[in-house]
Amino acid sequence: MGNEQMLEKVAQAIVDGDIEAVKSLGQTCLDLGIAPADIVQKGGGAGLEIVGQKFEELELFLPDLIASADAMQALTSLVMPDTGSISQEMAGKVVFGTVAGDLHDIGKNLSINQLQLNGFKVKDLGVDVKVNRFVEEAEELGAQVIAMSALMSTSAYYQKDLIEYLKTKKLRGKYYVIVGGGPVTAEWAAEIGADGYGRTAVSCVKLCKELIASGSTPGSCAPRVAE
Repeated sequence: MGNEQMLEKVAQAIVDGDIEAVKSLGQTCLDLGIAPADIVQKGGGAGLEIVGQKFEELELFLPDLIASADAMQALTSLVMPDTGSISQEMAGKVVFGTVAGDLHDIGKNLSINQLQLNGFKVKDLGVDVKVNRFVEEAEELGAQVIAMSALMSTSAYYQKDLIEYLKTKKLRGKYYVIVGGGPVTAEWAAEIGADGYGRTAVSCVKLCKELIASGSTPGSCAPRVAE
């Protein structure tokens, strides 16, 4: 069996969320001399893309997404033990937090997991994050994207406050701002002047990739919507 076929098997094992199969196939790939980066990106990464597509098409669901993420973590821990993850400098840098007054973190954590598995370096700011801290952490990390989650309608207004804060600091053109969470909508994102709105962890990854690749000035265009 050739290297390409082996990587396809790795991808399918990721889709299946089969950790034992992933470990076995990953070791076989290493024994065949396939580069660890190729195993992760062309095998595992390809599998995650399929998972993302199937999730958006409602062929897979949240438990499947979590199982595939766990399988991907097992693969990267096996083939890249020094890092335990995909190289996180290739895709971009993101700071991610749940806004002030909100203690919900499930959606945030899932999104961070998917971003990291897709090659992003992410600083998890946790929950109940004040507006100024988002900006301070973005400055320190050298982030391109500030991602904000809000699971309560009363806390979603802090997403607007952050954008206004960036304007007062003359930093709006430096950071893409994306928003999400239960009460958040594409219309709300447009109203507050965000750069993007995502409904799911998979759409969050898509947004970050598209915004960074676009090369557009943050705050200069209508928000991208990834359902």
